[in-house]
Amino acid sequence: MSKPPLPTSAEAVFKAWALERAAQPKGGLSPRSLASYHSLWAGWTEHLLSQTARPWNEARSPDVRAYLEALNPRAQARGLVNVSTVTQRRYYRVLKKIYAFAQAQDWVEGNPVDSEASVSATEQMDSLVFHAIDWDALLQAVPPPIDPPPADQPWLDVRDQAILRLMMQSALTVAELANLDIGDVQHPRLGATRGVAELWPAEVAPAGAGGPAVMLDLTGARKAQDRRITLPEDVSTAVLAWLTARGTLPLPQDAGTPLFVSRKKAGRLTPRALFHLANRHVSNTLGPRYPNTVLAHAGPMTLRNSCIVRWLDAGVPEHEILARAGLREAQALLRLRKHVHAADQVDDLADEEV
Repeated sequence: MSKPPLPTSAEAVFKAWALERAAQPKGGLSPRSLASYHSLWAGWTEHLLSQTARPWNEARSPDVRAYLEALNPRAQARGLVNVSTVTQRRYYRVLKKIYAFAQAQDWVEGNPVDSEASVSATEQMDSLVFHAIDWDALLQAVPPPIDPPPADQPWLDVRDQAILRLMMQSALTVAELANLDIGDVQHPRLGATRGVAELWPAEVAPAGAGGPAVMLDLTGARKAQDRRITLPEDVSTAVLAWLTARGTLPLPQDAGTPLFVSRKKAGRLTPRALFHLANRHVSNTLGPRYPNTVLAHAGPMTLRNSCIVRWLDAGVPEHEILARAGLREAQALLRLRKHVHAADQVDDLADEEV
């Protein structure tokens, strides 16, 4: 028996699912829910096409997970819940139901929205916060940055070291890293000639250049995410080293081009690639200490949360942490405060995220 023909578009899939829901005794959707779910589905399928060039019916579990990791939730009501986790779970549930419907129609062989696609291993374990000893090990596993980088150092290593330091020492999110352009980097050594970015070597830089920290201009869906941050010394050096290495590649160098590029040098790094970069570093460094199931979901959010907790450990003023992390209100830190310890204390791995 041959399979029924695929719908002509992802839009047709959603309409078929919505009609099926409406036919159920208690399955109808309110106009508001219908509009919300339609927007969710459209956003997912557009993301899949733009990032992987695959249509909806060829989606894979890692694609779903990368999409959920990259969600940039809007500000919601103050306080008592973790907005990002709630949003990710809602998206996960809706996508799973639509794909389950498609699977029942024999439009897809399997449901890509499975346990591997989930951003949380359980409802209680949304992400990890590493204690101080593990955190030191993770930092020490990133080689000290050198600018200019050694001639025999692969450009991918220079890139990855800069990204890891931005995750671990400046708490950047996946979306912020993926969206960075060269023009978002501010430093006296970085100039432009006819719109093309140029990084002057330290020894020939204009007067006063070379020593100041790198600053990044970041933007996001929420007002608090629009900010300029000053990078720590090691992170500044790592970013300058990457710009030096990037300038040797046959890539566009103008201000509007991606700061971090993919292995194929074809464009921006995807959320999926950024997750795997972070997870690989965590697993390689801490793998012998923990079961694979504990670290399977440790990614950029884990590193961001752990960085914020280290700032809290160090007594950084609350308003400064909020400004650095692009958070609007102090309540966003409440769920992390229980993980704060003196620098020489050890705590078990924790399970909350901002």
